Amino acid sequence: MNPLYDLSNVHLILNKTVGNIEELMLSAKEAMIKKKFQESIDLFTEIIKIEPDNFDAIFSRGIANFIKKNYQNALEDFTQGLFLKPDSSKLLCSRANTYLALDQNDSALHDLNQAIEIDPQYISAYLTRSEVMERMGEKEQAEADKEVGLRLQQQMSQSLLESQGFMFQTW
Repeated sequence: MNPLYDLSNVHLILNKTVGNIEELMLSAKEAMIKKKFQESIDLFTEIIKIEPDNFDAIFSRGIANFIKKNYQNALEDFTQGLFLKPDSSKLLCSRANTYLALDQNDSALHDLNQAIEIDPQYISAYLTRSEVMERMGEKEQAEADKEVGLRLQQQMSQSLLESQGFMFQTW
């Protein structure tokens, strides 16, 4: 029998590939933690070569590129990620921050508006949109977004503490 058509070989090859991806992912994340960003980018790239639709690798490589100030590469990664998960407010906010770093305020604002539409509780989107509005000279809207973001942050912190057994008096 031709070994290429032997299903047990296919199963072994697939298991080896999955194991290899898991090992590469762990190594790439470890490199990120150790602030070896170029190493992590290279490892995430290897994962993407094996598995082009690996969202975690694409998003993580985008973060590493952003940290290294490789903004164009980060933008490409976040855009590629949005093809896989178009309703990811986190990804939209990450791409907006990249646009912000590239002084593309209109594009950043578009992504932030979309992120807020998807998730009206997403604190980071409001705070980042506040920064964009400030840059665009829209002081009132910047202040309003900052206020919403800080209020949501306070509510989330209070909810977390209450879930841990802390109670607050409202007089």
